[in-house]
Amino acid sequence: MRYLLDTCVVSDFAQGHPQVLARVKAMAPQELAASTLTEMEVAYGLLLNPKLARRLKPVMDAFFGAIRVLPYDRQAAEATASARANLKQRGRLIGAYDVLIAGTALAHELIVVTSNVREFNRVEGLKIEDWRS
Repeated sequence: MRYLLDTCVVSDFAQGHPQVLARVKAMAPQELAASTLTEMEVAYGLLLNPKLARRLKPVMDAFFGAIRVLPYDRQAAEATASARANLKQRGRLIGAYDVLIAGTALAHELIVVTSNVREFNRVEGLKIEDWRS
């Protein structure tokens, strides 16, 4: 594994964003991972929009089945706690799910792929790539 895909990137993939599609297709599936948090956010979004879910649920099921989905575990919790404490001390907090995803990436030494660069850049030591550009 090399990359941890943020929810916005998985959404871009599902919606056919050209740059994101090209990058995902260029990668071997074993290079890509997502967090169970991202899987939850996608499932939640689909539950709120049944019409969209009819079209995208099979795509998302296949996508999450093809890549590694990392659980939020003790190692991620410790990395998240450290990152969140650092952010709090600097007065630079980020969204709750974003810090959990950042902690997962830090724990597994992965690069977060996101278009939400401004938030994730606040996390010290986190490597980030934006595949939209």
